[in-house]
Amino acid sequence: MSGTKGLPTAPKGHGNRGIIVPIVGRIPGNSVCNYSTTAGGSSTVSTDSLGKLQKVRELCQSNKNFIVTDRLYRLLYDKELYYAAYKRIRSKPGNMTPGVTPTTLDGISVEVIEEIINSLKDGSFRFHPGRRVYIPKANGGQRPLTIAPPRDKLVQECMRMILEAIYEPTFSENSHGFRPDRGCHSALRAVRQKCVMAK
Repeated sequence: MSGTKGLPTAPKGHGNRGIIVPIVGRIPGNSVCNYSTTAGGSSTVSTDSLGKLQKVRELCQSNKNFIVTDRLYRLLYDKELYYAAYKRIRSKPGNMTPGVTPTTLDGISVEVIEEIINSLKDGSFRFHPGRRVYIPKANGGQRPLTIAPPRDKLVQECMRMILEAIYEPTFSENSHGFRPDRGCHSALRAVRQKCVMAK
């Protein structure tokens, strides 16, 4: 899954073409971060979405006033992003459960990913309704659980990765909800540490 190293000269369509160009002054007090997806004068675009996401994360971490705009949607056209998203979600058993369609993420093919990308490009991609099931609770009752179709899960994970690269570096250290490696337990640990320090 790793690409070539370095920036190629045009018109070669490989390597890391994702260059982030800060543009200052469009919004008072803020800098706007745009992508350039070409190297030299080439019109061919071979994106490196994971490299771009890393650069976005680094820029947002170093300057919380950066506003990331322009061509973010095009990141969803890169197969590498889907491979990375698949690796992230395939290990969770719930993600291998069928939604309203009988298909699962197990054994998803390159052709399926290309089909998703093409449908995103031509605007025909649509999210489908989730399948509602009920799972048992510890007290003997049941709670509802909605299972999304596998292709929807893959696209949602790609979107989550993009949004996380932009917003995660700007969150407060006191924020623990819906963040990587954070949750109720990390919040309780932080409260406990602060209470010990306050004594």
